[in-house]
Amino acid sequence: MKMEMAPDAMREDARHGNVFLPVNNYHSLVPVTYRELALHWHEEMEITLIVDGTSDYRVGQEMFRTKKGDIILVPPYCVHSACEIPGKTMISDSLVFHPDFLGAKTQDLSASRYLRPMAEGQLPVRTKICEGDPGYDEIKAAFLNALDCFETKPRFFELQLKEDLLHVILLLFLHGYVGESESNQGSSVNRSRFKTVLEYIAAHYTEKITVSELARLIGFSESHFMNLFRQYVGMSCIQYINHYRIQEAARSLEETEDSVADIALRHGFDNISYFNLQFRRSFGMTPREFRKMQSRL
Repeated sequence: MKMEMAPDAMREDARHGNVFLPVNNYHSLVPVTYRELALHWHEEMEITLIVDGTSDYRVGQEMFRTKKGDIILVPPYCVHSACEIPGKTMISDSLVFHPDFLGAKTQDLSASRYLRPMAEGQLPVRTKICEGDPGYDEIKAAFLNALDCFETKPRFFELQLKEDLLHVILLLFLHGYVGESESNQGSSVNRSRFKTVLEYIAAHYTEKITVSELARLIGFSESHFMNLFRQYVGMSCIQYINHYRIQEAARSLEETEDSVADIALRHGFDNISYFNLQFRRSFGMTPREFRKMQSRL
């Protein structure tokens, strides 16, 4: 798959490491750590090993169910999400790291041909590697070495961690899980235009927004706009607007005691029944059930 854009409206606020060591690890137990990890993106690359169990993932336009042993690749600037399967658990370990840590900004050939295009989200990436796939054992071992280095921090671990992560990236290229650059000037222009669209939605999601006005915003016809929006974001424009509104409404349900009707109206829904329908589709429960569940956590 090829990742074309970074939707600012869903950019994750969390910092992964710091400016001196832009790397972090995450151990997740679903549904304890989270029940739904909402659609988001970040500048870092993310590699996750499913240690046990199963859950549903979405990376870009791909939706799939994980199993024990799967390795999930999330390239920079790629929207992704995860959610529990009712009655099932999932344990995972992730490393999230900025390509700059590996030298993506340097001027040598490895940076210009491989690391920088990867850092800019311009490379086609296969998002799931399963046991038995080419290079699986090597990639898993290299990932676990990097994870162990980060967790135990032996002497000179910063150098060792960089070497381990570069080894993982090398294996991904060698076995074809990260491809050569397919970027071109046209796709860069479109990526910039759709950033404008998603920033506009984030600023005006409480108001009435039409596809026609968004298309006019970047000078596209409606049909061309709708086709490209689905291509870049992985869902239709209306689905994305509803998703964004529902996520913000869920935040208000969790953080305030305002009525469901007030929250629905404040987040762009003038029909409470439609709000309840969209909320149930996203969370598998009504807004009131969601609020009760959050209060017990």
